[in-house]
Amino acid sequence: MKKMTRTAIAAAMLLSGGYVVADAYDLTPGFLTVRDREPDPQPYPTVSRAITGPPRLPAWNAKAPQPDSAAVGKAVTSFASDPRVTGHVSVKVVDAATGKTIAEHEPDAARTPASNMKIVTAAVALRVLGPATTLPTTARLQGGTMYLVGGGDTLLAAGAGSPSAVKGRAGLDDLAEQAAAKARAAGVTNVQLAVDSTLFQGPVRQPEVSGANTGFIMEMRPLAVMQSRNQAGAYTPNPDLSAGQAFAAALSKRGIAVTAVNRASSPAPASAKEIGKVQSAPVRDLVDFALTESDNTTADALGHLVAAKSGEKPTFDGAGRATVAELKRMGLDTKGVVVADNSGLSASNRLNAALLTEILKQAGSCDKCRLAALASGLPVGALTGTLDDRLNGTAAAGRLRAKTGTLADATSLSGYVQTSKGRLLVFSILVGDLKEGTLAQGKAAVDSFAASLAAS
Repeated sequence: MKKMTRTAIAAAMLLSGGYVVADAYDLTPGFLTVRDREPDPQPYPTVSRAITGPPRLPAWNAKAPQPDSAAVGKAVTSFASDPRVTGHVSVKVVDAATGKTIAEHEPDAARTPASNMKIVTAAVALRVLGPATTLPTTARLQGGTMYLVGGGDTLLAAGAGSPSAVKGRAGLDDLAEQAAAKARAAGVTNVQLAVDSTLFQGPVRQPEVSGANTGFIMEMRPLAVMQSRNQAGAYTPNPDLSAGQAFAAALSKRGIAVTAVNRASSPAPASAKEIGKVQSAPVRDLVDFALTESDNTTADALGHLVAAKSGEKPTFDGAGRATVAELKRMGLDTKGVVVADNSGLSASNRLNAALLTEILKQAGSCDKCRLAALASGLPVGALTGTLDDRLNGTAAAGRLRAKTGTLADATSLSGYVQTSKGRLLVFSILVGDLKEGTLAQGKAAVDSFAASLAAS
C-alpha cells in the first residue's frame, strides 16, 4: 500500500494532557484538517470545552514504533468475547503507514453498519460528485409560470444566504431578489409557482424506515429550508412545498404576486428561462456535516445525487446500486455488501470491517485526491460531533477520529486513532444483532476497546 502522506498524518490526533487538540480547531495544520479548504471554509463545530494554554504538540514521528500485534490481537479477542457485547463482531486494525493488518476478528463478515454507512456514502459522493461541486437551486420563468427547481440542497435558508455557512449557504431571499428583478424586467408581476422536485424519484422514505425512525430523517426531496424542521426540531412533511411557500413569500415582498404554489408533475421545460440561481456549500462541506453530525438527510440526498450522476434512477434503490458500483470501481470487494440507504438507518444494510478500513486507508493515503476530504469530517473523541460525549477521560480523547453508528441492535465505530507512541492506526468495529436492551453496554465495550488502541 502507498504510504500515508505527511499531509494526512502529520500532527495526526495529537493531544496534550487532556482535551487540547490544536489541530482539531485549525490552530495547527495536520491530519485533523487533512485537506485544502475552500476559500470560505466551513467553521468547525463550536468548542464545548475551553482550550486553555498554548497547545504542546509533539512532533510527528514517522518512525514511531508499531503497537505489539500480539497485544492488540489479545485486545481484539477480549473485546469479541466481552460479555457486554451480546451480538456478532467484525473488527479490523491496520497500521496506517504500511497498510499491514495488526489484528482482526471476522473482518469479512457482513454486519449492520448503522451510520458507518456514511463513510461509504462520503467516499462515493466525493468521487462521483467531486469535493468542490455545489448544488444549485434555480428559478425559471415561462409565461406566467415560475419554476423553483431543486438541485439537492436541503439546507436552504429562508432568508439571505450566509457565504461561510454550510447550513444556509444558499438563501431563498437571494434567489427571490434575482428572480423578481428579471421577472419585472420581462413585464411579469403575477405568477403561479411550480416547485420542481423531479430530481429525486421514488418513495420519499426508505420503505423499511418507519414508525419512530421517521423522526430521524426528512422526506427525501431535492430542496428544503433547513431540512424542513420546525422549532422543536422535528421534520415536517412536504419539505419542497414548504420551501416553495417561503420562496413565494420572498417574491411577494419584491412585487411579484404568487397566485398558487404547487408541486410540478414534470420537470421545468427546457424553454423556461433561468432567472435566478443560488448554490449550496461544496460537497466536501456537506460530507463533513453528514459525518460530524451523522446527518441522515444529507447522506441520503448525496446518495440520490450519486445515483443521478451515475445514470441510475435517483431513488433509494438506484442510490444503492450506484454506491456499490462505485465501490467496485475503487477496487473494493463488495461481496455481502448491501446498501439499502445511504444514511445507515435501514436495518438491511450490510458492510464489513475489511471494506471500511480499506476505504479509510485510501482516504488517508492520498493528498490531493478526492477522498482526501473524507477524514476531516469524522468526529473527534470527547470533542466534536457524535463523539462529543464519548471517550472522555480515556486515552482516545482527542486522539481518535471516527464515525459512530447506532441502531437499536447495532453499534459501530470506524476511523483513525493515534497510539500512545504516535503511530497512526486505521480501525473498524462493527457489532450487529445485539440482544434487546444491551445497546448501551455494547457501546461502552466498543469505547473501551477503542481506548485500548489509543493506549497501545
